[in-house]
Amino acid sequence: MKKIKLKSRKKIKISTKISIIIILIIIFVMLFLNYCGKKAFPVLMKQAKIDCKKMAIFIINDSVNDDVLNILKEDDIFDVIQNNSGEIQTIDFNPVIVNKVLSKTASIVSDNLKKIETGKIDNLTFLNAEDYDLKKLKNGVISEIPMGIITNNVLLSNLGPKVPVKLNLVGNVVSSIETSVNNYGINSAIVEIYAKIEVTEEVIIPFQTERIKVINNVPIAIKIVQGTVPEYYSNGQLSKDSNILSIPIGSK
Repeated sequence: MKKIKLKSRKKIKISTKISIIIILIIIFVMLFLNYCGKKAFPVLMKQAKIDCKKMAIFIINDSVNDDVLNILKEDDIFDVIQNNSGEIQTIDFNPVIVNKVLSKTASIVSDNLKKIETGKIDNLTFLNAEDYDLKKLKNGVISEIPMGIITNNVLLSNLGPKVPVKLNLVGNVVSSIETSVNNYGINSAIVEIYAKIEVTEEVIIPFQTERIKVINNVPIAIKIVQGTVPEYYSNGQLSKDSNILSIPIGSK
């Protein structure tokens, strides 16, 4: 009977030690996650946002490709109206061409972002191995952030396990027209048209997600207007919110 009691005490001691070890592990994990939530994750998310924004701007800038340029070749995007003397009175933007450009550009941006999201990058010729790891991109991973970055130490920033970064396109790509008019020489102006592309992305890292909005202007047309000074003209800038913009030019 005494021997049986000794064995049971040993079993109790072993089970107690195991229980203590499990409790300590749980406490350590909770403390680690709490630290990550307060210190590590914000640093990692900040870098992840930078990487995703860089990718989105890269795709937006590449959106004005041959398909978009072919639309512009179908007709002149500028409608120049002259008076009987041959002087330029107004310059209007062809709304049909502008809408086609905006629609096509938004469609290309949306398609390319979805391809990046799903890893279907074989047809994305603008991606190269020098700037991105194509193998990781095929798995939907935009970049990998070393955990050492949370130390804020240059020597340690590239060390430690790497955190994968992914992105998801949220909603539709929004496109609109931006314009600018600037002085050029004597009694001349440069009229520029931009496609303003707005994208909302969901940045994803382990245990955390956050949405960001990326806005970028892509130049689609430029024209030098030679003539008299416009009747209304303020520091080389006109309204940037109109889909169709008229610039009256003439003497008072």
